Amino acid sequence: MKDKKIIFIKLLNSSFINIDEKILSKKFSVATFQFKNTKGVFVIIDLFSEFMFLLKHIWNTDVVYIWFADFHAVIPSIIGRAFRKKVIIVIGGVDAAYLKDFNYGVKTKLLGRISLFLSTRLATNLLPVTQFTYDNLLRNVSHRLSKKSRIVYNCYNELFKCVGDTKRENNIVTVCASDSKVTTFIKGVDYYIELAKTLPELTFYVVGVGGEAYSYLKSISGGNVILLPRITQKELRQLFCSSKIVCQFSRHEAFGVALLEGIIAGCYPVGYNYGGTKEILSNNLGGLISKLDIEEGKLAIEKGLKKTRKDIEPIKKSINHRFNIEVRKKELLSFIDSLL
Repeated sequence: MKDKKIIFIKLLNSSFINIDEKILSKKFSVATFQFKNTKGVFVIIDLFSEFMFLLKHIWNTDVVYIWFADFHAVIPSIIGRAFRKKVIIVIGGVDAAYLKDFNYGVKTKLLGRISLFLSTRLATNLLPVTQFTYDNLLRNVSHRLSKKSRIVYNCYNELFKCVGDTKRENNIVTVCASDSKVTTFIKGVDYYIELAKTLPELTFYVVGVGGEAYSYLKSISGGNVILLPRITQKELRQLFCSSKIVCQFSRHEAFGVALLEGIIAGCYPVGYNYGGTKEILSNNLGGLISKLDIEEGKLAIEKGLKKTRKDIEPIKKSINHRFNIEVRKKELLSFIDSLL
């Protein structure tokens, strides 16, 4: 019988958040609240529903577990502490970021700034997903948060391991799951598309774009760029398993789950030597470029296309050793056990 209970609060229904929910459900009794809305007046209804959900479940709960420190984390943090429960917030990246020029980061909006301040201070524990995220948290929020913070690296989804010996085309893939034009700059997709223009013989995929992001990228793309909307994980795995290179040129990247998934699927990684990308590809794993320079990026991709499966295998092995789900499961459960 699972004698310990966790309230799990999630604003987004993302695969990496669902992995944590699955991990915790194996050992604890988990009651999950999922927001239906992230913007607009209907958020108020969700916040009220969250409040009622917490009042119903908080009495016999041991831990309140929240992904991201934003407006949705305030009420759980207040109620959790009022009832003397452990409150854990996973710092996923956008909550620790503050890119004023791009208007990116929870802190760039007044409500976000207040929510970030309250939730991080009320939480008993903070779990940044990378060293880069931890450093941003201290720099952009408060150095006082260091004592309650512990880095627990995110993980990839094992679904992305390819089955059998698949044929690969000279295709390049990047993932940018967003409808926002600003996010395409954050993810470096504008640079990726300019890079594609110098390699017209190759096909460059951008996965996950819609709305104004799609319209903008379509207006600047050449004929060798294919823009795809959000697709299923199985469809993304199929694309990775039939491609040779996965790229991540983010100007700010907390972790980079899609980069990991591409590597595990057998793609050679090419990325910008900064942030979470730099941590993932440390020790010369893949092709890292020092700046978003077209010639440097072109050279990295051309070198990557020459890599064999034998060359990529050590990269996959390193990634699997550091970022597989069992590593996160062990660290996460061990940490929570130490609090109870």
